[in-house]
Amino acid sequence: MKVERLSFIVTPEEKVEDFLKADDGIWTKWLQQRPGFISKRCIRYPSGRVEMMIHWRSKLDQAHAAHHPEHLIVDATFRNTVGPIFSLLYSD
Repeated sequence: MKVERLSFIVTPEEKVEDFLKADDGIWTKWLQQRPGFISKRCIRYPSGRVEMMIHWRSKLDQAHAAHHPEHLIVDATFRNTVGPIFSLLYSD
């Protein structure tokens, strides 16, 4: 199993709920269609930081999803939906 970890900061902090709703409706929905996707967990901190752990069957499944042709379209859709309220702090 491969666990992909992502860390974001959302500003202003009041926009975290908007960020999480958009993420669930766009990213999680797309990930659920990818082979090898197992689950996704989000942790919200009072500071506006959001940690995500995406569980994959294997590192290869994660890599296939990351290089899928739709990945860039999904990312652009998400960014256009939430606007400039977040920064990616960490990704592995």
